[in-house]
Amino acid sequence: MNVKDIMTEEVICAEVPGSSDQALNLIITHNVTGLPVIKKGTKELMGIISKTDFSKNPSEGQLALLMTKSVITTTADTDVKDAVKTLLVAGIKRLPVVDGENNIMGIVTSEDLVWKVVSKLDTDEKVTSYMMKSFTAVWKDTPLKVASEIMRLSGSRALLVLDSNAKLYGVLTDTDMLRVAQLTESTKKSEMSGGTEGDSWGWDSKNIIYITKRKLEVPDKTVGDVISENVITATKGTKVADCAKKMSQARIELVPVIDAEGNIVGIVRDVDLLRVLK
Repeated sequence: MNVKDIMTEEVICAEVPGSSDQALNLIITHNVTGLPVIKKGTKELMGIISKTDFSKNPSEGQLALLMTKSVITTTADTDVKDAVKTLLVAGIKRLPVVDGENNIMGIVTSEDLVWKVVSKLDTDEKVTSYMMKSFTAVWKDTPLKVASEIMRLSGSRALLVLDSNAKLYGVLTDTDMLRVAQLTESTKKSEMSGGTEGDSWGWDSKNIIYITKRKLEVPDKTVGDVISENVITATKGTKVADCAKKMSQARIELVPVIDAEGNIVGIVRDVDLLRVLK
């Protein structure tokens, strides 16, 4: 099986020159983790932008300065297993598919591979072979601003959410954060005196500089206010293919794993399931 057999041909792309706000709106509207960036009026690949880029540098308004310019790509005739190896080694979630002139033809993502390939595998392997046993969790009544900082400090793209009985309540993702966050601007006035030290007289002149700062502001809500209680889960006995099907049907990239008593024992991400294709 080659990349062309599973890639998405109708690719949502951001364009340069353009603003980072426009790219962020595309990511939220289409519920994707990232976008290729092409030169306006062409299909020439110029870079790639992901959700984490906006969290790291929300003040940057120019897409060309925010995007990653060095992009790992693949071709339509590449074997799927080779594409998987590229994703896993590079630690990325998406590979733009380009032709010989670096024009974008499609894109293959970890979601594509899990939803279209892993979900159809005939294997008895269980998710426990691929799940992560270490993860970050927060209480459902945690202020969203605190959860956002926990997500940043832990480097997590998703947090498990617990109720008051320490049972699974839901999942908070970086997409949830971006969906409710608002881009705000604040302006600070800075004054620099133009006089010279020791002068007995002089012009009372000052240079006034206005500094405008943009940032993504999380609202005064709790985690439970912005997530759904209808969380999709797997058990220790769930087969890899069945877990992939759940991800495909719910259009999600992470599934908590619970035991018979409902206790959380791990999480399975789409990138974890890619290892079954190696």
